[in-house]
Amino acid sequence: MASTTLTETTQVSQSEILSVAGIQDTAATPRNVNTELSYYTPPPNGGPQPPVYLKDASSRAKTKPHFQPVMVFDVRGSGVEHTLDKTGIQYTNHKSGLSVDDFDDEEKVKAAYYQEVEELLKTLTGASKVKIFNHIVRKAHTHYLYLKDDGSKEGDVSTEDEPSKEVAPKTEGTSQVETNAPKPQADLNKALAIPAELQGPVRGIHIDQSYTYAPEVVKSNFPDPIEQERLLKGRFQIINVWRPIKTVFKDPLAVLEAGTVLEEELVPIKIIYPTFQFESASVKALEGREDGGHRWWYMSHQTPEEVLCFKNFDSKTDGRARRVPHSSFTDPEYEDRDARMSVEIRALVFHEDDVE
Repeated sequence: MASTTLTETTQVSQSEILSVAGIQDTAATPRNVNTELSYYTPPPNGGPQPPVYLKDASSRAKTKPHFQPVMVFDVRGSGVEHTLDKTGIQYTNHKSGLSVDDFDDEEKVKAAYYQEVEELLKTLTGASKVKIFNHIVRKAHTHYLYLKDDGSKEGDVSTEDEPSKEVAPKTEGTSQVETNAPKPQADLNKALAIPAELQGPVRGIHIDQSYTYAPEVVKSNFPDPIEQERLLKGRFQIINVWRPIKTVFKDPLAVLEAGTVLEEELVPIKIIYPTFQFESASVKALEGREDGGHRWWYMSHQTPEEVLCFKNFDSKTDGRARRVPHSSFTDPEYEDRDARMSVEIRALVFHEDDVE
């Protein structure tokens, strides 16, 4: 089902966006949350971040998390302007035709929901082409990117200390990402055989794709070299569309306003499984910025009709928002509530006429 009245990308304030979209929150009192988020911890020797070798989907990186206190601000009633190009995030009203149970049907999601989201993204961004390459339905308990301080976490499997034999060795002048052709990310869950009990909210600040890996996502989803060249000449984005399946109380999603995180705070991290690899990014807190200087946002009591769109990547380098670190977080008031139910779409968004 197509969205209701949507917003212009850069000319409308956040309160107007929500009002136009039918979300009556302009007079709401913001419900800001004091919590902790897990930042990147540098290697103890101070060297570059080595690749993380994982046996399977239940593995965790052997890195202690760097939890630090943060305030997560509520967009409701904040009056702060948010658009994809300005802050990297945008909330809008969009009613899906799928029921709660329909999201358990993978084929129905691909046949019906993908089309809904493609139409939404074209309307929001003016894109000429949208390709959805992955979706995840989350109904389980929290999934931690890192081990607990005591070295344990439910379902932990130790990580490999060296590359698996199936992973081609790195050669001079190439990266691991370049050495092995990336698997289409639409097959990511299937390739890793991720069990449903691990598809819960992810605790750990991350960006799904690094700057250098984003073009590989295009190549993996469009195998024809001529089409690759054409698509990579124009502007392209990777945008996540995040929707509650039921109103969210426990483990809401926090998004980091793009302009408040410095480039030097981003840390690319290669994740290598026996048959698949990719490169994401995390965020470190720089010396003298223990509060991060970061501005985190969420929407309190977000409903299925209140959809969050945010950028993981934008090829445009003219000062627009390019990437949004994100993480689930603990809201102490709702820790005893049922597990969060949400669905997220990852999409390639192309502006083929926007050629630099």
